[in-house]
Amino acid sequence: MEAAVVFLVLFAGIFGVLYYYLLSRHKERILLIEKGADAKLFKTEPKRGSYFFAMLIGILLICLSLGFVFGALLERHFMDDELSYIVMILLMLGLGFVVSFFLHKKMIVDKKD
Repeated sequence: MEAAVVFLVLFAGIFGVLYYYLLSRHKERILLIEKGADAKLFKTEPKRGSYFFAMLIGILLICLSLGFVFGALLERHFMDDELSYIVMILLMLGLGFVVSFFLHKKMIVDKKD
C-alpha cells in the first residue's frame, strides 16, 4: 500500500513538472508570435552529433555482462567466493573504458581527415 502511494506521488510529480514546462513553453511562444517574431524561430534543425555516448553505453553493458559470465566461471572452477564476481565485473568495465577511449580517439582522428 505504501509503495503504491509513493509511485502515485512520483508519477504525479513528473506529470506536473512536464505539464508546467509544456504549458509555459506554449505561452511563451504565443507571446513571441503576437509581438511579431517569426514562426521559423521555433523550428530547429536536428543536431548531427556523434554517437560516442551510445557507443560507450553499449560497450560498457557488453563488458558488464561479460564480467558476470566470467565471474560465474571463475567462481565455479577456481574460487568459492563472491569476490570473483566483483573482480571480473570491475576488470571488464575497466577494459570497456579503455576500448571506448581508443575508439573515441580513432573517431576524432577520422573526423579531422
